[in-house]
Amino acid sequence: TLCGADMLIKYINIPQDLWDGIYQTGSSVICNPPVTDTDIDYVIYTNEEVKLDTFLKCEGFTKSCEDKEEYDLEKEGFTCYRRENINLIVLNDRKWYLKWVLATKVARKLNLKVKADRVMLFKSFLYDEDPF
Repeated sequence: TLCGADMLIKYINIPQDLWDGIYQTGSSVICNPPVTDTDIDYVIYTNEEVKLDTFLKCEGFTKSCEDKEEYDLEKEGFTCYRRENINLIVLNDRKWYLKWVLATKVARKLNLKVKADRVMLFKSFLYDEDPF
């Protein structure tokens, strides 16, 4: 959505031909009041992985999924990038992107402040896991 790109532009202006969807996720946008001493996370859907990878590296991002160990992202074909407190979760599957966006919307509506609750909800949406 453009709204995600509009928020991300404060940190990096990714050319529009390199992405098909950008959405802010994570506790900085899910929790109300927002968590302010945390990373700022975005999920990005792209069909231009190689070009986006090159662009992000040139902008000072490094590949890193270490802060997202609750989700086995690299096994699922996701790639994570980090620069300072900005995390970008990049994926090339529209269905996964839409699942992530929906999980973010539900978590925000429920105002899930406890990280374990957010992880449980996301795992349920992303991996169709029964959390109980």
